[in-house]
Amino acid sequence: MDKKAFLDKLERNPLPVVVDFWAPWCGPCKMVKPILEKLAKEYAGRVDFWQINADQNPGLLHELGISGIPTLIIYRDGKERSRSVGAKPASALKALFETLASGGDPAPVGISAGERIIRFGAGIVLAGWGWASDINIILLALGGLVMFSAIYDRCPIWRALTSQFKKLTDQN
Repeated sequence: MDKKAFLDKLERNPLPVVVDFWAPWCGPCKMVKPILEKLAKEYAGRVDFWQINADQNPGLLHELGISGIPTLIIYRDGKERSRSVGAKPASALKALFETLASGGDPAPVGISAGERIIRFGAGIVLAGWGWASDINIILLALGGLVMFSAIYDRCPIWRALTSQFKKLTDQN
């Protein structure tokens, strides 16, 4: 399936759509598949659930900018509303389907505490290395960016800027 056919199919769908990009060899995909299929049955008629095999549709994944699986993309009215990569717990997936079924848009999926710690720690190491090597500005900046990637979703300035940017891009 190419991107145009995929988006055309989405635009014709009156329901919110959860699209799971997966592969048969993917361990995390195998973990969430039964949970997603159960939720798809439970919310049938209120939320559509599509599964797209990454191995059979590499062009579509490339066109949609998907670089890791499992990836869940949430669409409403033919537009992407949310995207998350990696296996999620059953409770988070249930909350996602419930939110969509009740007409709401899902909140962006946050970063786990462990991932925050790893990102922040890696940023400190890079910044420290930049500082120790006669203030290497590139390593200092890279360390700062990696540290920011650990907390960006909690930064009110970042949220305000991205929401304004999204409004501008949606108008065009």
